[in-house]
Amino acid sequence: MLKRLFKRPVKTRQVYIEPFGSTVTVSPRQTILQAALNAGVAYPYECQTGACSTCKTQLIEGKIKPLTDFAYVLDMEEIKGGTILACQSLAKTDLKVRVNTLDDGLPTIAARKIRGRVVSVSNLTRDIFDVRVALNESINYYAGQYAKLTLPAVAVSRSYSFATAPLATGRHEISFHVRLIPNGELSSWLTVGDRIGEPVDIEGPYGIFRLRDADVPIIFIAGGSGMAPIKAMLEQGGVSSDRPIVYLYGGRTQADLYDNDVIDPLIKSWSGSTRFLPILSEEPQDSDWVGARGLVTDFIKSISEFEVAEAQAYLCGPPLMIDAAIPILTGAGMRGRDIYFDKFTESSSTR
Repeated sequence: MLKRLFKRPVKTRQVYIEPFGSTVTVSPRQTILQAALNAGVAYPYECQTGACSTCKTQLIEGKIKPLTDFAYVLDMEEIKGGTILACQSLAKTDLKVRVNTLDDGLPTIAARKIRGRVVSVSNLTRDIFDVRVALNESINYYAGQYAKLTLPAVAVSRSYSFATAPLATGRHEISFHVRLIPNGELSSWLTVGDRIGEPVDIEGPYGIFRLRDADVPIIFIAGGSGMAPIKAMLEQGGVSSDRPIVYLYGGRTQADLYDNDVIDPLIKSWSGSTRFLPILSEEPQDSDWVGARGLVTDFIKSISEFEVAEAQAYLCGPPLMIDAAIPILTGAGMRGRDIYFDKFTESSSTR
């Protein structure tokens, strides 16, 4: 009885978040990211486990308690400069923070839910399908972002990257690359049987994986359905950009490669010099394949069109591929701040 009478009240903290200009209340066991999302702040995030760095944040004032070691995804220069991960930080005092991952000057596009219908499903590779959705109204997003798809017929939701570039005035028909996952409820339902005309809810956009404006070369590295956001980026920037590009794409066998009618228009539309290199890791030695073999990361050091240290890198696909690529890029002199990636983790592997 006395314990209940004299129990200390829960001590909350106030966190002021730039550039949103919002102040949110954070409870003792709540991360900065959780509190911001609960308050309706469009805070960038993806994994919420400290693996992707999407919620990278500058601590301006106050003290935090880290839940994990930030050194897993942040370099020492960033950590010494006060960079934290909002999804892994508890507030020990009132705080003032700034979201670092929004420093490209582009305004945040608020996520919303729009109803649409499936208009086509076509095979792209052995297990990747192009799913086109006609929306009841337009949607705006940045190439590289993703949306959550919910199918009323199966009552499940999954995340997929936009595979088409946005139009200046928004677009009513969008495309996603859906990888067929064994026993995957949503991917199996979408790609097995006639789904034309079926309703689908699109919620987004989410994520901060997008091209940064700069006058430096670009290295794209992707695997599997990681092609989708890179494709959207190439479509969006190809008309106006003359930045040189090297695009390394990894697959297991020839059955995992996109057809030339997908790749060729992307390469030809880009104003700058381009090189697209497909690389196969498990292609039978006695096949007719005469292209590159090995892991996609094996070919980073062979880039000769420009200095790797002077470029930006955009990586999308399996976590193992991205984790292997980052130290090779930084070892070649590329700064960590010039490496952008979207890990298709288990919770988002259908993208």
